[in-house]
Amino acid sequence: MALELRILQAEHGDSIVISGELDGEFRNILIDGGPAKAFEVQHIPRPLQLFLNDVKRKTQKIDLLVLTHVDDDHIGGLIAGFNKHGYLTALTKEVWFNSGKLILDYLELPIDDSYFVVLKNSTGVNTIIGQGIKLEDHLTELDIWPHPLIKAGDEIERFSCKFKILSPSMSKLEKLSIKWEKERVSANTSANKKDYSESFDQLLAADKFKEDNSTHNGSSLAFVFEYEGKALLLLGDAHPSTVVESLEALGYSAQNPLQIDYVKVSHHGSKANTNDDLLMLIDCNNFIISANGNHHGLPNKKTLARIIKHFPNANLMFNYPNLISQIFSDEELTDSSFSAIACPSVITI
Repeated sequence: MALELRILQAEHGDSIVISGELDGEFRNILIDGGPAKAFEVQHIPRPLQLFLNDVKRKTQKIDLLVLTHVDDDHIGGLIAGFNKHGYLTALTKEVWFNSGKLILDYLELPIDDSYFVVLKNSTGVNTIIGQGIKLEDHLTELDIWPHPLIKAGDEIERFSCKFKILSPSMSKLEKLSIKWEKERVSANTSANKKDYSESFDQLLAADKFKEDNSTHNGSSLAFVFEYEGKALLLLGDAHPSTVVESLEALGYSAQNPLQIDYVKVSHHGSKANTNDDLLMLIDCNNFIISANGNHHGLPNKKTLARIIKHFPNANLMFNYPNLISQIFSDEELTDSSFSAIACPSVITI
């Protein structure tokens, strides 16, 4: 049976849903939740809450919730969803989450309270979480967090689906000796100045790649999702060097690339998270950009130029399609073989 892929409009963040009949039951896999306002704004439901309302109406569950990493634009909506009565606390059956405590436990490093994610009673009166409750403790109490450290090289099976974990590597996790707080934006991971006025030729002339150095992003889960001959490459905010190393370890090369139906481009299309080395190891024509264009100049047009260089007939799929006319000139849209399109609300895979 075909599965459904949804790329929710999660502001400048990620929130992805895979749904369908798996192991004889209809199941929902939720990957990240965007920032808090992807869940609700001033008690007005936003895309994540609207999706969860549909799950509730159909008496379904979130059978697996994957939190790729703790940046606010991935975890904020989930925290809001756990805070609000009747939502993620009631709906979720299993969580994958490399928490700070879990990582430091694994590395046998000292831990203090600053390494926990805290659920705060910030979503109004209709909440079930008291001020200062730790997310890790809450998930443990609910018995929905199995506590395995998930890392590159792992292969996990759920509901007859395979998850081949490509990131994070142990070396990236070892660098995560930081407190769980919002990380300062690095100049090489994003920039406030947009590069949309430049042509493809200008962007690719003497193109020198400089990788994202964000420790948070280096800890991001990224994986290949496989089901009945279909494959998705969901990259979170992962560093391309880590993904490349993992793909090469699996036997992929430029001569033997990984066949993929859809790629969710890393870090909202940042030029520091997609490089030629990665693009040479995959064979795909559908690239999904999850970003509203309102933060740090993302997506970078340079990233899209790199994709088009490798895949001239690529479909670039935007969950905020208003970006298409901002990024590309009319000439680029009409005289090139690539397509820039609105990401469908539901993609059948």
